[in-house]
Amino acid sequence: MTPFFYLVMMFLFGTAIGSFSNVLIFRYNPDLNVFSPPHISGRSHCPKCGHNLSWYELIPVVSFLIQGGRCRSCNAKISWQYIIVELIGGSIFAGIPLFLNSFYGIAGKAFFAFSLPYWYYCLIASWILVFWVLLLITVIDLRLFIIPDELTIFLIVLGAGITFFLSQNIHGLLTPFRTSFLQQYELLLAPISSIWLSHIAGAIGGFLFFLALSILTRGRGIGFGDVKLSFALGIIFGWPDIAILSILAFIVGGLWSVGLVILGAKKMKDKVPFAPFFVVGTLLTFFFGMAIVKGYLGAFGL
Repeated sequence: MTPFFYLVMMFLFGTAIGSFSNVLIFRYNPDLNVFSPPHISGRSHCPKCGHNLSWYELIPVVSFLIQGGRCRSCNAKISWQYIIVELIGGSIFAGIPLFLNSFYGIAGKAFFAFSLPYWYYCLIASWILVFWVLLLITVIDLRLFIIPDELTIFLIVLGAGITFFLSQNIHGLLTPFRTSFLQQYELLLAPISSIWLSHIAGAIGGFLFFLALSILTRGRGIGFGDVKLSFALGIIFGWPDIAILSILAFIVGGLWSVGLVILGAKKMKDKVPFAPFFVVGTLLTFFFGMAIVKGYLGAFGL
């Protein structure tokens, strides 16, 4: 089977996980764990009329399009969040392996022939789970201004796993700049030779910086949930990536907030969830980190 076939299968599987994600998001109760039985058990139903959905009404993406974004029973509009989250889920499961294989110089045929070391597949799976959890955090924070602790803890565990799997690169399967998405600029910004030290420094540095901000703003600018998330992202990305990620999150968050105030959608004292900006900073660092730093330094002739 060709790599394209596997990617299509991973995308379809990802849309199914996206559909499951919608269940977790819409049923989430802050008093319960995200993965508690009340959130994952029971049949899916229309939130308007309570109609129990049949299997053919639950096909990711397809059912939404065929039904014109409406419930077959009461004709009520279905939130666009459903199809958007499903498509993002598919993109995560297909796009993350594709990008990382390219980033690390892994041939597509070798990857899909399952001929690479076990730890590399574990590394890919860990990154897929990272972005899936970030998807859950983003939508939940947008809806409820809450970052569930269990999702942050899950990210910390994944970050430790990513660090461990990267440390297994003793035979040089990956590129020399394996600890950072800034590639050669990692050596310029933080010449740390130890993978574990880099990721521990990222976790501590991110945590202390955002903790200081939270204390200075008395929790109004940065909540403690964001502080804990910064620790998790620091362990996942290490130093100096967490610094670039945080700067980008602040830039995007500032521009977005100012835009909302100008448009009259928000007032200066209104709360704006910061986790989505963390995620945007994460995406920019993950996919374009080296290009962003190169462009910035190039603007100063460096």
